[in-house]
Amino acid sequence: MVADGDTEPELLDHPSIMSQNAGQMMTSGDGVSRRLFVAENGDLVVDGADRYRLPIDAPPDIRPAAIGDGTYVVYGDVTGRYGHGALGDTLEPSSLVVVDPTGPEVVARTVLDAPLVFEGLQPLVADLDGDGEPEIVTTIADSENGAGIAIYSPAGERIATGPVYGPGWRHQLAVAPFGPDGTTELAAVLKPHVTHTLEYYRLEDGDLNVRATIDGVSSHTYGSRNLDGAVAADLDDDGTVELLVPTTDRRRLVAVSRKSSDARVQWEWELGGKLTCNLTGVGLDDGGVAVGAATVNDVSIWSV
Repeated sequence: MVADGDTEPELLDHPSIMSQNAGQMMTSGDGVSRRLFVAENGDLVVDGADRYRLPIDAPPDIRPAAIGDGTYVVYGDVTGRYGHGALGDTLEPSSLVVVDPTGPEVVARTVLDAPLVFEGLQPLVADLDGDGEPEIVTTIADSENGAGIAIYSPAGERIATGPVYGPGWRHQLAVAPFGPDGTTELAAVLKPHVTHTLEYYRLEDGDLNVRATIDGVSSHTYGSRNLDGAVAADLDDDGTVELLVPTTDRRRLVAVSRKSSDARVQWEWELGGKLTCNLTGVGLDDGGVAVGAATVNDVSIWSV
């Protein structure tokens, strides 16, 4: 991870007590820099001038996310009751925990009843309904009914739940003005290992509905903890946001855009081999975007 503050960006080290597969985040609330990460025993560590531990019993590969109001959200309460194993192991979180690192303290904790779990490594935070306030996007799953997208408020209250189509996983990718009218939507892939269907969700008046779909994409490799499987940006300078995502065989990247009531592939890039890494997008000084991807033999960077 790279920390970027008032000075030059620098690589963060891996604290000795940090869980091996966990991620970390730098905070700057009240003018004090702090580091958040999950320890080997499942505590959330707030590491600044002093080191504090919040006992949230997190799985070993969890990553915090910023809500934007000085608080952070992270998954907790590890359980082995869901054996899907799509994200590297069969340990999943069963609670959504909101923390204030300046306390430090837990300000909200929402626990799912069995057999439900949160299937993911990090919640996605974005203003999904355009009201100026953030929502927390999660994937909830169980072995009998499958997975669906669930939306929470920063207070841990469930706002909406999307449809469920039987056993499998939904990979939430990005929130952006994907809609043909510039409306904010959530892009997610239904069963990226089986069904390969890209879905666009819209949250309106408390309802979370799928507005468009397109088949033939695979944003994740089964068993991998690499969830950075797409890039959302205006990739061809046409004034609309596209989603760049791998095809089912992961040998091409396709740019998908929303047109009227459906979604369409606008153009594609050949990789010259099978994708073996995450997709990375970086904004350029001239307003363009650079995208990077790698195969076994090559690393490719496109600027658009």
